[in-house]
Amino acid sequence: MKGDLSLDTILVYVGSNRDDAIGENVIKLPLLRALGDAFTGARITWIAGLGPAQFDGILKPLAGGMIDEFITDLHLSDNPLAVLGIRPPLAGRRFGLIIDTQHLPARTLRLRRIPHECFVSPAWRYAFSDRKPPGGAKDGGTLAERLLALAAAAAGRPLRPSHIAPLPDAWHAAARALLPEGPVYVGLAPGAGRQGTGKCWPLARFVALARDQSAKGRVPVFFLGPDEAGWLADLRQGVPGAEFPEWERAGVPGPIEGPPLVVALAHRLAVAVSNCSGTGHLLAAGGAPMVSLFAPTDPAKFAPYTPDLTAIRAQDFAADGAGVGIEAIPLDAVSGAIDARLSAPKSPV
Repeated sequence: MKGDLSLDTILVYVGSNRDDAIGENVIKLPLLRALGDAFTGARITWIAGLGPAQFDGILKPLAGGMIDEFITDLHLSDNPLAVLGIRPPLAGRRFGLIIDTQHLPARTLRLRRIPHECFVSPAWRYAFSDRKPPGGAKDGGTLAERLLALAAAAAGRPLRPSHIAPLPDAWHAAARALLPEGPVYVGLAPGAGRQGTGKCWPLARFVALARDQSAKGRVPVFFLGPDEAGWLADLRQGVPGAEFPEWERAGVPGPIEGPPLVVALAHRLAVAVSNCSGTGHLLAAGGAPMVSLFAPTDPAKFAPYTPDLTAIRAQDFAADGAGVGIEAIPLDAVSGAIDARLSAPKSPV
């Protein structure tokens, strides 16, 4: 299949599990914007998984009306024998383009049975795909870059959408009220969705870092999710003058909260420091220059989608790098990375 596609319907298959991972959804925002840019006016159907879709719920403001239909009850089995089913999934439906974002061949082959004009899938290095990315199938790249390769394969050209997620003006107005003009705000996100996996730099280091930023005349801004509410009192006491905008929302309307508010607040930050976490991806989607801390995950795969990134790996602070925990990252390295980010120009939107 050669030449440009002209189509009006796109099916994006994410998976058949429960859709409850904020970070994994935020990583897919560049894919959504790329499809919207490449196929203007196309109607997008999104299969996010079983149960409520995050982009139709808590993340809806970030989807910006880009998704026209959600399918939340389609389960595709991993069993290869399921491919032999008599009826294809979504019987009676036809799509111009099907984008399969996952790698399990059994699911890919079932999806491919849905009538379509073009089918794109990374499974088995695009073996079942009608098109491959420009330059051919390649291993590696961050998760966001791998998703953009799918859109590039369909469009027949590289696609590089903005790293900043658009939001309605009301969200930015709320962020301005919470973090007014004037101070140099430094975002700090000390948590992570799976805190027991070793991804969290010690909280005491974040406190020391916040005090260091205060001493330099900057204002630390902490971002804490619901599971980190227990840290709030100690952080307030340990870092006088720090801001906690998600928890101090006087005058901000009730519906303006949650992950989209983090994205809006990120516009107010001069720089942000985060573990490998959903909050880190949200801050990057808001345009904050990032200092991202990694162990045991690898920034080559899990780095947030932004050109303004300093990735610090724990493995780089040990002789052999093997079995090193995130606590190996020294305070001075993170403080220095903040200073360097503040002196570097921001990339254009």
